Amino acid sequence: MLICTLFCTACTTSAAWSNQNTETKNSDVNVTDFNGSEKYIVYAALNASGELIRRPAEGEPEATVYYAVVGYTGQVAELVIPAKYNNKNVTKVLIATPYSDYYCYRDVDSSGAPISYTGNDARLANNTIVRSIAFGSNVTYVGVGVCAEMRNLTTVYFDHVQAGITHTNAFLGISPTITYKAA
Repeated sequence: MLICTLFCTACTTSAAWSNQNTETKNSDVNVTDFNGSEKYIVYAALNASGELIRRPAEGEPEATVYYAVVGYTGQVAELVIPAKYNNKNVTKVLIATPYSDYYCYRDVDSSGAPISYTGNDARLANNTIVRSIAFGSNVTYVGVGVCAEMRNLTTVYFDHVQAGITHTNAFLGISPTITYKAA
């Protein structure tokens, strides 16, 4: 073992600072690939008409054509709702409880198959963790009261032009700043 002792009677420290060259470049990286909130989002299957698919008492379920976001169980304050889940468009954000009545999922397994979710109510309304929501480009409808009373929600971004979005009364009891993608 080597032990080094340093004695300093008159020490001075100096540093030479220089400007660094910086540049801005466009990137082909999809930011939703790095979405820390995505694995905590609860999705529900939608049919070809965009309606929630209920679990049948018996028989085969309807085919899943789209997905809706129906909840969030995470602790990440910046919620990013992706444009796609399980290779299908995420087109709506809705209230759908109890989850056991519908085909609900959260995350995917190692083979890419959706993981069924029938857990606790995780709807967005009254959530106190989320401070901002970015809605993916395929989301065209946010249901009445979906984001009601989210007291810490200050910023909402739609990756879609305003004319293509319906969110009447989705943000009851709060007044977040809402931004839309430029036309």
